[in-house]
Amino acid sequence: MAAEKKSVSNFTVRVGIVLIAGCILVPITLVTMFIHYAVPLQTLSLLFSVDPASSVILEGKIRSHNSGRSLCDFSSSRSDVCKLKGDVRIILTNASVVVVVVHPSAKHQSWRMKPHPRKNDRHALARVTEVSVTSTPAAELAPECTAKHAAAAVVFSVGGYAGNMFHDFTDVLVPLYITTRRFAGDVHLLVSDAQPWWLDKYRPLLRELSRRDIVDMDRGSLGGVHCYPHVIIGLDFHKEMSVDVANIAGGGGYNMADFARLLRRSYGLTRDTAIRLRDGDNNNGAVKAKKKAPRLLIISRRATRTFTNVGAIVRTAAALGYEVVVGETELHSDLGAFAQVVNSCDVLVGVHGAGLSNLVFLPARAVVVQVVPLGGLEAMAREDFGAPAIDMGLGYVQYDIAVEESTLARRYPRDHRVLRDPAAVRRDGWLALRSAYLVGQNVTLDVARFRAALSRALQLLRH
Repeated sequence: MAAEKKSVSNFTVRVGIVLIAGCILVPITLVTMFIHYAVPLQTLSLLFSVDPASSVILEGKIRSHNSGRSLCDFSSSRSDVCKLKGDVRIILTNASVVVVVVHPSAKHQSWRMKPHPRKNDRHALARVTEVSVTSTPAAELAPECTAKHAAAAVVFSVGGYAGNMFHDFTDVLVPLYITTRRFAGDVHLLVSDAQPWWLDKYRPLLRELSRRDIVDMDRGSLGGVHCYPHVIIGLDFHKEMSVDVANIAGGGGYNMADFARLLRRSYGLTRDTAIRLRDGDNNNGAVKAKKKAPRLLIISRRATRTFTNVGAIVRTAAALGYEVVVGETELHSDLGAFAQVVNSCDVLVGVHGAGLSNLVFLPARAVVVQVVPLGGLEAMAREDFGAPAIDMGLGYVQYDIAVEESTLARRYPRDHRVLRDPAAVRRDGWLALRSAYLVGQNVTLDVARFRAALSRALQLLRH
């Protein structure tokens, strides 16, 4: 009986120990799982890195309370941005930043980030130099300043898909405008992964964004430790090649049309407004010959998504009363000279692709006609170029080609999935879509059908 009682007692003790252990381990496990899935680990590691006295995690962001000195935001799907204030020191030779955080509970912390607005694109980020950021609790632990600056600095990478005009504007130039505008030109631009030709190509705009010399972190002669009262690492991204007014703190007071005006000024473009047609200037869709004709530019691509019947398009547009220009853009061409051509025009026509990025040089109230090739690309085309055009104050016409207008119709049988079911091809991933529709397709416009799009552009020039 005693042995039986002892056995029951031991069993009870063991059960009690298991229950107690479970009560301890289960909450810990749940908390760990919650943290892992609710907040990125990279964000957690920074909780006490920037102004630990006032920072909190909110919706995956690190924010500062009551005029806190620093803020890091890693919640965006496109861009990580750290805005550091106080004693910030940059070692240019190894792309490292040290911020001094003087507070009793401050700790020595460090993290790495790639300052380019394509954070989830591993192919783009492979061409982006990583920046090391360190938070230290005392100035004596930081490298000594060899140069002190009163102005702020912005650290960013051109990297990514530099040289593709769409990506130059979407990933770098428009985000740089959004990020630097608050400084009214009094800001240092510290750039990495920028080829000299790229800096030369966009130097007129870069000079408008900053009155100070650009610091090329890869090739510059500046050494030592440069100290700033305010440093932004990374660029604020809103949306494809545009400014989202709703995303600007306090309303901001600027938009994509303001960026376009700044761009026209930086390249010395003189036309601010497109031609305004009157109702009397049109006769069954054609502009009277005695009146000044609206000028139409056809962006001609060489490699893929080309117009195979440019001559027929030119004749159709001319019959409607347009003065037609055919232009090509090259990677290292004189952007300023081509910008002048674009600015002289009232309508821009092109197949979906980087060449349409030249719409940024058009005068206000001009019209963009985007030809969308086969492949279920309509929504992407509207997001990439349609929305930016409208945000700039331009008219927009989207022409979605029919199957018969694609050269793919002569390459595949009509029941092939490439022609019959583009959605299925898209489900195979970006590379499959790119191979089928962006690289392997040209366009032969049905000019009788396309005439309606050109007539619509004329109507927009009258309103």
